[in-house]
Amino acid sequence: MSDAATALTIASQWGESFDRLICAGRPDLPLLCLDSADPWPLPESAQVLLAKPVAPQLLAQPAPAGWPFGLRWVQLVSVGMDFYPGWMLRTPGLRVSTAHGASSEVIADFALAQILRVHLRLDQRRIARAADWRFVKAPGLAGAALGLLGFGGIGQALARKALALGMTVSALRRSDAPLGMAGVTRAADLAELMASSDHLVLVAPGTAQTRHLIDAAALAQARPGLHIINVARGSLVDTDALRAALDHGQVGWASLDVTEPEPLPEGHWLYHHPQVWLTPHTCAISPQVQQTLAAKVLRSLALLEAGQSPESLIDLARGY
Repeated sequence: MSDAATALTIASQWGESFDRLICAGRPDLPLLCLDSADPWPLPESAQVLLAKPVAPQLLAQPAPAGWPFGLRWVQLVSVGMDFYPGWMLRTPGLRVSTAHGASSEVIADFALAQILRVHLRLDQRRIARAADWRFVKAPGLAGAALGLLGFGGIGQALARKALALGMTVSALRRSDAPLGMAGVTRAADLAELMASSDHLVLVAPGTAQTRHLIDAAALAQARPGLHIINVARGSLVDTDALRAALDHGQVGWASLDVTEPEPLPEGHWLYHHPQVWLTPHTCAISPQVQQTLAAKVLRSLALLEAGQSPESLIDLARGY
């Protein structure tokens, strides 16, 4: 039976609030809400799986008996693939899509908020008692240099916002294709990006090629006082090297929404370092992201029913 002729049944690990959005958009399709405590095995009637990440300690577990059951397509709830077991991503004949693009604007907003917090010295300007009453000077944002490591959906969304505020923007990405955005210049290499940026936002995928790309050698090239913002994957940063760069003043601030590992163990230095703003991988948690991702799923369901490929299929050779 062709893709177009097969009725679709959806199995969802994403939870009630998201499931309501899918049901509202496609009330004609059966949707099975899976038990979050034990989402396996899947019923043979399910052709679509809305998959959530698994706990790190479960990544190495084998596929459940019967995998891939009756599945034809898996939609991941995240852009990255590193929190999903390999057997889910590499099943012959099973199409897998990421949430690419669904969270770009919201994550860009989060990164911009961190830039404003540091650049305008909001932490130093805040007071809690009369003795703290003092004036703190801070430069305006116009003319500040934003560097982007990666120039996908998040990088492009952030570049548009930064340009509108008068920042200069440079980007470095794997592809040699034109950046395609007026006002954004291409950095020649990582050293140039590090040396030319006041604020460096990491928006590259977490792959074997990008692991610890921000290491001691890269940090040694940083403009003194550089503010590093990581909203991508913790694996991009060598945490020990970052600590040394912070303590020696080469890096002024680090705003980290992602770490390696996640969650960090109790007592880890990142929890209490005075130059680190740490959040628990929360920059994409937003009702707007849920709505955007639901719309993306609904478009892909229609494509699948028409015998076409869903959006944002993974490329294992690239690692995203």
